[in-house]
Amino acid sequence: MIVATAGHIDHGKTTLVRALTGIDTDRLPEEKARGISIDLGFAHWDVPGGGSIDFVDVPGHERFIRNMLCGVYAIDHVLLVVAADDGVMPQTREHLAIVDLLGVDHGTVVITKADRVSPDRVPEVMDEVKRLLLGTGLEGWAMIPLSAARGDGMERLQQRLIEAAAAVQRDRGQDALLTRYIVDRVFSVPGSGTVVTGTLIAGEITPNDRLTISPSGIEVRVRKLQRHGKASTHARSGERCAINLANIEHTSLRRGDWLVAPDAHAPTDRIEARIQVLQAESGPLKHWTPVHVHIGSADVPARLAMRRGASIAPGESALAQLRLDRPVCAARGDRLIIRDQSATRTLGGGIVIDPFAAVRRTPAERSFTLAALAQTEPGASLAELVASSQRGVDLGWFARVFNRRMDRIEELLPPDSTVLGTVHRVAFSSQWLDSLQARVLEWLACFHREKSSDTGVNASVLQQELAPGVDAAIFAVILKRYVTEGRIVLQGSLVRLPGHDSTDNPRDVRLWQQVRPLLEDAGADIPSVRELAVRVALPLQVLRDFLHRKSATGELIKVTLERFALRATLTALAAKARDTARSFPGGVFTAAQYRDHIGTGRTLAIEILECLDRLNITHREGNGRHYTGGDLPALPGAGNDQGSKK
Repeated sequence: MIVATAGHIDHGKTTLVRALTGIDTDRLPEEKARGISIDLGFAHWDVPGGGSIDFVDVPGHERFIRNMLCGVYAIDHVLLVVAADDGVMPQTREHLAIVDLLGVDHGTVVITKADRVSPDRVPEVMDEVKRLLLGTGLEGWAMIPLSAARGDGMERLQQRLIEAAAAVQRDRGQDALLTRYIVDRVFSVPGSGTVVTGTLIAGEITPNDRLTISPSGIEVRVRKLQRHGKASTHARSGERCAINLANIEHTSLRRGDWLVAPDAHAPTDRIEARIQVLQAESGPLKHWTPVHVHIGSADVPARLAMRRGASIAPGESALAQLRLDRPVCAARGDRLIIRDQSATRTLGGGIVIDPFAAVRRTPAERSFTLAALAQTEPGASLAELVASSQRGVDLGWFARVFNRRMDRIEELLPPDSTVLGTVHRVAFSSQWLDSLQARVLEWLACFHREKSSDTGVNASVLQQELAPGVDAAIFAVILKRYVTEGRIVLQGSLVRLPGHDSTDNPRDVRLWQQVRPLLEDAGADIPSVRELAVRVALPLQVLRDFLHRKSATGELIKVTLERFALRATLTALAAKARDTARSFPGGVFTAAQYRDHIGTGRTLAIEILECLDRLNITHREGNGRHYTGGDLPALPGAGNDQGSKK
């Protein structure tokens, strides 16, 4: 369990931690000289009976709030320290507001210096704190008066912390999360090199792991781990540890950086968040208000972006976009604090809903995406996105949003979903895919009626008409599924319905009656389009267009751009290639030998062989070829199913 202190300056936070752990957390010479905490201090307590509790001691002075914010991020329990002589003070209120905004819902109120006041003063302070906690997530916390100097009440506090540590339940889904470690301190150790300290909030770390510094993107290797000053072989989520990094200068990192698994490195400078404004604020937060955003241990200037004219009133919450001056590392569910432009006053805080708000979406898509991502559980979010999306859900994007391992994402999918793609995996509602198929078939039927002489429609046109938001590569996969199911024919980039013949009209029928006998009579000596155009007395382009359209039916095979053969002719020429191969040792023959076998010129023989190569009937190796035993395709452009059902 990680415990942080909170409270006003000189209320005894450091003294309390020293009394609990025996460790003085004021490590800086300036802290010793001035007698106040300036930066974060760290300690640990080895609990009787096994286990340990980590402590983060935060500075209480208002000038060091940004340091305090680094210390209370990702903690399990807070000790709200209030001195019995002073009672509630300004930083008591601000620290309490910060802890509440960060969603810390486990803690203890410690009334320190109880030995310095009259007996009736302690109940007064406890009542004052109780009123302060009303309406917050901290209401009802246990209160323990004590004297750290004399030890009065310390046993009660220790027992309270032991019970709290036993009750801490880490997320059972941690094994599905990618490693994320908040860096709060960076320094160099002679003989070891760069060392960072911080909190592991997701995943795990072991020596020799390769991690990425985010947002800079520098790759590093974990050389050693330490917990409580001792070498360790493993760090788990919810633990503080020191990491010795290999092959990197300590100047390349700073507080505010993260160490993450390579797949978790996805810097962002636009975040959609639900922002809560403190009740104590004098006025609303308006569109384009300049703020400081504290997330993890980072402090980044930003602007609060909303609809023009919109605002968030004191005590209210609303969705807003944070446009950051520089990228940060963020994931769905991360908490953040916002302070004013001068970084002197806490305005409110929030929770990250979509860490990648820069993704382009229509207003309707943005609305339903944010509503889905606001769900408490990632499985519920994914189910809602799949059910609502008109473009499918990019599972890689979803994994980055929720910081989940890609190989564990599909287990969250609802049973009525379909995942398409290989490297780029996109999930669709099966109902939506069925609807799209019906619309594709209806659209093609209408297209064929209106433009019966067209072989088909370009797939990109079909996508823009029926699925404009779907990635082009994924739409191609969808079409190939329809091809496999026999619903459509895909020839090159043209899509048509099975059975559609663009030459099934009186003019083309008459032309085919002229051309077919010429091709039959020619046999292996396949004429060019130009030669045929002369013989049937038609313009070259008219005949070329007809032959290309006729080849879509499978009755003609395109040998070259300017030469077409009847299917029966090419079947016979394929058989000639087989017979030629059988005539020579090893089944290898040359173009000249094939030419002699079919009785044509050398150029035409080579063109026929190159066509057979494309159809995988023959295969060329150097100057020779062998017969592979393939067949002519039943239909040009048949595809394979590249989807998988969940």
